[in-house]
Amino acid sequence: MQHLKNIFALVVIAGLLTSLGCGSNDEQEPAASAEQEAAQEAASTAFGIGNPAPDFALSDINGNEIRLSSLKGKVVIVDFWATWCGPCRTVMPTLQALADTYTDQLVVLAVSLDQDPQKAVPPFAKKMGLTFTMLADTRGPQVASQWGGVNRIPTSFLVDAEGVVVHRWQGVHEKAEYEQQVRKALGLS
Repeated sequence: MQHLKNIFALVVIAGLLTSLGCGSNDEQEPAASAEQEAAQEAASTAFGIGNPAPDFALSDINGNEIRLSSLKGKVVIVDFWATWCGPCRTVMPTLQALADTYTDQLVVLAVSLDQDPQKAVPPFAKKMGLTFTMLADTRGPQVASQWGGVNRIPTSFLVDAEGVVVHRWQGVHEKAEYEQQVRKALGLS
């Protein structure tokens, strides 16, 4: 049994080293133990691709409530991120480019995991020139938990027009990788 735990710990460490992302609790709490990371990964696996996306309602930076289920019929990227996360900042221009390219077919929802999102997100969005939907609600971490326990950020999920999760990205990826999956979900490739 200890041998399996050691192997699993090595796999987790290798995954963390190769996925350019921030821990969901960087700069806020000590890092999660290997057992906690394993439990989060198991929850994420149980959540899985091919399952209906958990519905949520969160406030955007203007105070408007956005409900995921109201977007059925559109393809949606749900991105979990924070303003203090360098890799998250790197992904934002890619998400903006996708939102601009597929304006009528794709919705990007950026769920902030900042401690005080109403204070942190609006100036960040303005500075970066982001026009897609920035959700700045203190309930963001609860939503992340419903989505399989997001343990690294950025973590983005692609939801098809039927409301089913069809892809997940962790860390930073090339725009072409996102676009390939978005086009597939839109039926364009």
